[in-house]
Amino acid sequence: MAAPRRLQLTLALLKPDAVAHPLVSEGVSSTSGWWSSWPGTGRGGPMWAYILAHENAVPLWRSLMGPTKVFRARHSDPDSIRGAYGLTDTRNTTHGSDSPASASREIAFFFPEFDERRWYEQDEPRLRRGQLFYSPEERVHRVLRAQEADVT
Repeated sequence: MAAPRRLQLTLALLKPDAVAHPLVSEGVSSTSGWWSSWPGTGRGGPMWAYILAHENAVPLWRSLMGPTKVFRARHSDPDSIRGAYGLTDTRNTTHGSDSPASASREIAFFFPEFDERRWYEQDEPRLRRGQLFYSPEERVHRVLRAQEADVT
């Protein structure tokens, strides 16, 4: 049996126009997934930044976002995030890394404390084993450490 593929990381941003939209913010805050959040401040208002992990994180997130151009998204992918919630081409609700290399650079910018090498060595194996919990106060998934896993 082949070993599972390494999880890919990507940066996902919800821009100020998405954060301000009650349906978008409600949907994101109630969604379960493999990510960490950072409540930053962007140009024009608050934004949310996430680190997404999946075997195909970059193309999967880009598919969920839909085309960058909102007009195109509304016609070709109306159920995408941009198709449903985008306002203009500059207020298109989301950003996502376009490659794993870009993801590494962008994650390092938004999450300077995040150690990608350590995550792959220590946290990814635990994530695959299901040793994590969701902290609603922090709006972040946390990997259970060995002592916490023994308690649960």
